[in-house]
Amino acid sequence: MISINEAKRLIKRAILANIVCEKPNLAITPLVSGKHGIGKSAMIKSIAAELGGVCITIEGGTLKEGEITGLPYQYKDEDGKTKFRFLPYYAVERIQNEEKRLFEAAGGILTDDSALAGDENRYAQNSLTSAERVEAIRTGRVRPVIIFIDEINRTENSVYKELMNILLTRSVNGYQFPWWVFFVGAMNPSTQNSVYATNEMDPAQLDRFIKIKVGDNASEWLRFGKTTGISPSILTFIKDNPKCLSSDEKDLNDEEKPTPSPRGWDMVDTLLKSEPLLRDFFTERENDPRTVEKDMKNLVTAKLGSSVATMFFASLVSQSRAILPEEILDDDETLSHMKESLEKLSAAKKVQTCDLMLNFLKENLEFLMLDTVGFEKLKKQLSVFVKTLDSSTRLLFAQNIAATNTDDGNSLIELLFDVFESDLISILDLSDQTRKLIENS
Repeated sequence: MISINEAKRLIKRAILANIVCEKPNLAITPLVSGKHGIGKSAMIKSIAAELGGVCITIEGGTLKEGEITGLPYQYKDEDGKTKFRFLPYYAVERIQNEEKRLFEAAGGILTDDSALAGDENRYAQNSLTSAERVEAIRTGRVRPVIIFIDEINRTENSVYKELMNILLTRSVNGYQFPWWVFFVGAMNPSTQNSVYATNEMDPAQLDRFIKIKVGDNASEWLRFGKTTGISPSILTFIKDNPKCLSSDEKDLNDEEKPTPSPRGWDMVDTLLKSEPLLRDFFTERENDPRTVEKDMKNLVTAKLGSSVATMFFASLVSQSRAILPEEILDDDETLSHMKESLEKLSAAKKVQTCDLMLNFLKENLEFLMLDTVGFEKLKKQLSVFVKTLDSSTRLLFAQNIAATNTDDGNSLIELLFDVFESDLISILDLSDQTRKLIENS
């Protein structure tokens, strides 16, 4: 669980990555999950203040349908024709006015084709380079806006859909928000065991966010209490009884685990590439390599899960790389050329090599079986390959083989049983007599 101070840094890194992102259809939107009362709102306002901008808070739980997307109204244009348009939510109107002011201050001129973007988007300045955007915010020429949508999953169902659409598309009723508007969502824990009355996010929706789970920390709260003038008697009590700061019931925690996806890797790529370009927005202490490394690991873990993040960062520091199945199978039956390289692999690289081999067999084994001689050679190579693995990796590989079917639906273990026979027998809880019967057969 990430503390409030750590979360503040992570969210700041995540939202700023959007201004240097070169991928037009990718937006990095933090979704903060944590118990009530731990300071999520104050944290976002603090980030906005540090960037010289403003935070517009939208209380999701108080909205009614149509309020955020705008209410329709009738009016007459210059020619006296009756028309309809949406009256924008107050925050949207303020952003539109500021966008127009910045456009005019920069000497912008409307062209004939500007109408193609719609009336609301005539003043868009989306052609600025990443360096120009960074400079505009760093110098204060552009004051960023953070739209913080609180309690997004404690709304009416119709309002929930409207808010999700805004967060995911960064637009409302055809109006595309300018590049200097960032979005952050906040939610109470939403799991099967949660005591909060919440709307559930499906995996496709959740995949578009980077979910940061925030927990309370007694030491941090005590420092906060001293700066805000909380009574010394309360501070002393919490210091002596840190468990009394808030409830530690599991029903209040978010136990949902992140999973990897192609979009998630896109976000990770953007986060890692953006960090060197955004150092002007962070203090010397925050730019310390150890702090940056810790933050990047936390962000990758928040998006892809702890096991994938661990494997990824291990691969960055490893001098060797995983070995491709084609390299192994191009060798002779005894793997005389590749065996030494396989034995020298780190544990993480051996697991990656096994995963690559598993996918290769899943996709190609039935085709390779058409060549009887070649298939026998393949099995001998796999036997040697398996013997180069340590016992735990060999067992894991055997279990994965047993749980996988080929693309045509046939069991891999049935086709390769003689390669893994001894390992599979060791997995089973068998009597000595049964074990001997299987081995003799």
